[in-house]
Amino acid sequence: MDIVRKIGYLLLSGGLMLLLYIFFHEFGHLIVMISAGETITEFSILGAHVSGIGGTYTTASAAMMNVNGALFPVVLSFLYTIFYQRKCRSTFYRIFSYLVAITPFASLLAWVLVPVLYLQGKAPIGDDITKFLDHTAEFFPPLAVSLVATAVIAAGGVLIWKKGLLRNFQEALKGERVSAE
Repeated sequence: MDIVRKIGYLLLSGGLMLLLYIFFHEFGHLIVMISAGETITEFSILGAHVSGIGGTYTTASAAMMNVNGALFPVVLSFLYTIFYQRKCRSTFYRIFSYLVAITPFASLLAWVLVPVLYLQGKAPIGDDITKFLDHTAEFFPPLAVSLVATAVIAAGGVLIWKKGLLRNFQEALKGERVSAE
């Protein structure tokens, strides 16, 4: 397979993954909004935004509103990775699957860093993580959030390794007898 096709698959996979990640991130927020009784007024993938009016939130549901944007794509990534077909030889499948598996876990790196910034008074204002910490800091310490995020990233990494996604991704890029089928 030529380098142009591999780059094309990588760019197509990256673009699709970006759109899917944004969709599922915002959909994660949407699930909580609907469960709190909000009327959804806007859902935008390109604007990476969901908004609504009304609804009744408890401290727990407000925290879920903020965490579910990251949590929903991670759960879907775990499920996708569990059902990954290691023996499939398709270059596109291997590239796309690797990005599906790794992107949500990579996004959790912010959940490791922002709690540390929060403790220093330097967390980004209006960020989902900052809002989550505002709702939970008195009973769930920020460093515990970092620790949980680190554990989830590690679990994802182990699953990705055990399912052979990294090896298959590398083989797809190197062109070791992988087809486009």
